[in-house]
Amino acid sequence: MDKGAAILAIGDVHLGTACSGVPDEISSWGLDPTELTPAAALKISVDFAIEQKLDAVLFAGDVVESTNARFEAMLPLEEGVRRLLDAGIQVIAVAGNHDVEALPRLAALMDGFTLLGAGGRWESRAITKNKAVVAEVIGWSFGERFVRQSPVAELLAKPVERPSSPVPRIGLLHADLDASGGYYAPIRQAELDNTGYDAWLLGHIHKPSLDSLAASTGSQPSGYLGSLVGLDPSETGPHGPWLLSVPYDGKLHMEQLPLAPLRWEYVSVSIDGLEHVEDVPDRLLGEAGKFVRRLGESGTAPRALGLRVRLTGASLQYEEIRQRIVAGEWNGLGRVVDGTAVFFNKIIDAMELLLDFAEIAKGDDPAALIAQRLLTLEHDDERSKALIEKARVELGNFAYEDIWSPVQDHRNATDPLTDDALRDLLLRSGKATLNAMLSGNAQVDPSCI
Repeated sequence: MDKGAAILAIGDVHLGTACSGVPDEISSWGLDPTELTPAAALKISVDFAIEQKLDAVLFAGDVVESTNARFEAMLPLEEGVRRLLDAGIQVIAVAGNHDVEALPRLAALMDGFTLLGAGGRWESRAITKNKAVVAEVIGWSFGERFVRQSPVAELLAKPVERPSSPVPRIGLLHADLDASGGYYAPIRQAELDNTGYDAWLLGHIHKPSLDSLAASTGSQPSGYLGSLVGLDPSETGPHGPWLLSVPYDGKLHMEQLPLAPLRWEYVSVSIDGLEHVEDVPDRLLGEAGKFVRRLGESGTAPRALGLRVRLTGASLQYEEIRQRIVAGEWNGLGRVVDGTAVFFNKIIDAMELLLDFAEIAKGDDPAALIAQRLLTLEHDDERSKALIEKARVELGNFAYEDIWSPVQDHRNATDPLTDDALRDLLLRSGKATLNAMLSGNAQVDPSCI
């Protein structure tokens, strides 16, 4: 940059681990699995920072998986830090709950590596360019594995003194945002807002949540940087570091750089129109190719793409396809498209038989009784509401047992007993039961219908 500062912010790296779910066969496709690891993702980020001549690189905690993994993590971390420092790029980090012991140990061995707030205190460090201070980073590190209190509450009670010259202030923290009573530094958005800082860069949750549009409209951007690379198939979507531009006019801009070498996605593929079971893998590979090309057109195609597929639609070949899914026959199936190795991590059965509910419902056997209820549930009338209420009574005690309290406390928890949720549950389970019955794979006690 000609003006201001350019900072690369990196979320959870978890050096010392490998991404789960990558098939062994991928090496036979000309791709070295070590090119898809967190260490490889870190090297890509370091390369970018050096090529773009950035001013600083920030780490938001959980740089290392654990104390036991620190020796495995030391070489890639030390190499990356040394290359950054040699290029005149400052390196600043905070420790998270995973590397509460490991990161301070490694930082002590690396000259120039700045660990902020070691031991659970707030500390600041200036970012300079051409010997002038262009931004200030204020950070706090985990001092022990579990922290039940909000560290931001302490910061508000005892603010860090402002620098003599007015520059943007950036908070760097590993914490659990808007979680009450958590074990990993629970904080609230209102607390972050009350600090008055220009941005908050957070680690801990692996799904990125920063919105680049927020910074462009002048509001204060804050959120999770996410994991540097998806560590397992649940960590879908683009991953990579965030580029923070700090111009002299103070209007911060932030954008995610989808540099992760491995990407995970959930996709749906319909089997409608397929005449033979052997057509299924051809359709899967065809849809995978289309997905990779769309990513390529947007400039975000990774080195490898892992897909979890929901097979949807209806087919007369339902039972044979279902058996192949159960056997895992298409797991690991893959191809190379325009330099990206794409593979199927898991195939999920969301198919239906070609069923005529109205015709089936004309009888008085168990299948007819189920079809009658499915037809009822497709309407929003008194009979439908009566079925939903009966399900609510039957499932109520089970849904609110203490064993499910961690699920209920999750930030994304929803009420499983709403009318819409119960209607969806009854339709899905009813159709699955009817499919199994008519394909000869289930017996149903009529008294339960």
